[in-house]
Amino acid sequence: MSRIVSFLRSPRLALSVIGFLAAWTGVGAWAPWMQPQGPAAPAWAVAVGLDRPFTAWPFLVVVALLFASTLACTWGKRARIRAIRRGELPPSAVRLPPRGADTRAFLAEQGFRGRGELLTRFAPALWGGWIFHVGLLVLIAAVLVQHALFDSGVFDLSEGERANLAAHGTVFGREKGPFAREALPEVDLALVRFDPFLKQAGYSSDRLSELEVRVPGEPLRVETVDRAAGIRAGDIEIFQAIPSGMAITLDVPGMGMRSLRLRTEAPRRAAAEVTSPTGEPARFVAESERDIDGTAGTGKLLVWMESRGARRALAPGVGFPFGAGEARVVGVGRWGRFTYTRTPGLAGVFAGFVVILAGCSLMAFPAGVARLGRAGEGAAAVIFTVRGGAAFAAEWERAGPPA
Repeated sequence: MSRIVSFLRSPRLALSVIGFLAAWTGVGAWAPWMQPQGPAAPAWAVAVGLDRPFTAWPFLVVVALLFASTLACTWGKRARIRAIRRGELPPSAVRLPPRGADTRAFLAEQGFRGRGELLTRFAPALWGGWIFHVGLLVLIAAVLVQHALFDSGVFDLSEGERANLAAHGTVFGREKGPFAREALPEVDLALVRFDPFLKQAGYSSDRLSELEVRVPGEPLRVETVDRAAGIRAGDIEIFQAIPSGMAITLDVPGMGMRSLRLRTEAPRRAAAEVTSPTGEPARFVAESERDIDGTAGTGKLLVWMESRGARRALAPGVGFPFGAGEARVVGVGRWGRFTYTRTPGLAGVFAGFVVILAGCSLMAFPAGVARLGRAGEGAAAVIFTVRGGAAFAAEWERAGPPA
């Protein structure tokens, strides 16, 4: 067991783990296939897990090894600090040889306080290093939990459209850790209103949505989502994403309401290619009087369908042949993109940073313990300090002639 602990405490292991994580993180963050609109990950990257670098087994295993190494370095540190507080100073403590000066007065000048043989300076700060390591353990464990159980995905909604995230085809671009649940969240959503030109104070022109949210076991509610903050729905958070565009809502016989999300092809034109219920390709186009993404509004809209080389103008409420029956346009509006995330370790990450900052704050104080010399010890005092022990010895040499 001691050999395992010694291995985990070795500086070589710590440097190797940190070096691997730095290299892995650098590749994962800057690799071409990780960039928006980047190429597909090559086969070798998929084989080693670099196509999903922060949920892959190599990353999780090395983070677990870093946790074990930090734990081995922290284990026993609490008992050693308690021993120092009792005056059981380690061999590294500075021994002050007997001199003609008053030892207690000298130590008092250096900030040490106490009535017996044991004097302390900023005694609570002796725990700074231990608290710092505990914070590291909390942070590393939270990162491990976060990436192992992380779950996120993307979905689009048009104004007036209702969807369930667990329904097939609603969520795309899903990313999750190896231990995340397979089932998608059972959350019903409807986009009540979407404003792609909202101007928030302190932000560039952005967007805002009103979502009707229904979570099993909770009452129906309407929430406002903007780019500055998300909303909570059960154990997930929902955020507004950037992509948006025009949408055509159709009433299709046998299929009910369907929303066609158009992609902008030109400043005043957007289109979507679909397949009818009978398998025939069709193209729906919306052309605006003014720029689609302009803040002044689109102005007059022309909507038509292209199929079999023919073009048919469409109007709200007027039926048109589509598949084996007759569909109709219910309305033309906008669609927005959203993301959901499940982050079980995020609170632990923040807690870890808070504990680390507390430890760093304590380490700013020059803590120390001094024990006055005992009979036969051959020293006027023995001093343990977190730092600056050599300076104490130099000051003591100038305090007076040798005894």
